[in-house]
Amino acid sequence: MEFIARVEESQKPNIQEIARSMTKMGIRVRRIMRITGTISGSSGSLSLAELKIKGVKSVEENRRMKAH
Repeated sequence: MEFIARVEESQKPNIQEIARSMTKMGIRVRRIMRITGTISGSSGSLSLAELKIKGVKSVEENRRMKAH
């Protein structure tokens, strides 16, 4: 599933580390947007709830990404 995760405001400086943690979980991180504090990618078989790791404020399905 394609997702967008928003990091907590206080964690924006740590967005790279949060993205690395997600990668270690098997998540494919596609984009890291420091200014907006968002990370987008593909969760594979993980649920949205499983993506809400430490430092992540919210996670939602990215409905704009279409499979080719």
